[in-house]
Amino acid sequence: MSIFGEATRNRQRREMMIAVIAKLTAKPGHEDELGAALTDGAAKVLAGEPGCLLYRVARSRSDTGVYTLMEIYASQAALDAHPNAPHFEEIRTALSAHLGAAPEVEFLDALN
Repeated sequence: MSIFGEATRNRQRREMMIAVIAKLTAKPGHEDELGAALTDGAAKVLAGEPGCLLYRVARSRSDTGVYTLMEIYASQAALDAHPNAPHFEEIRTALSAHLGAAPEVEFLDALN
């Protein structure tokens, strides 16, 4: 394997779209408030982060206190910029009042 091949693969990996799946659970009695905070936050992310290509909020059909976020970022750099965006702390503060547990987050390399 050549050093150039490895460098090319590393560059391609950095430029690969990154998907994020996050599961958030509301405190009992805070289900609707968490949903509202998530959808408000999603609008701010999409408006303020050009590297975020998709930011969708879905509510579980079987447990209305469980939400899943589906996010796609144009690159690792776009994902890395996400927690440094001006609106991020505001969103995190709004969510923290309604979360019943720490979010479960999975990072994936988008294949298409």
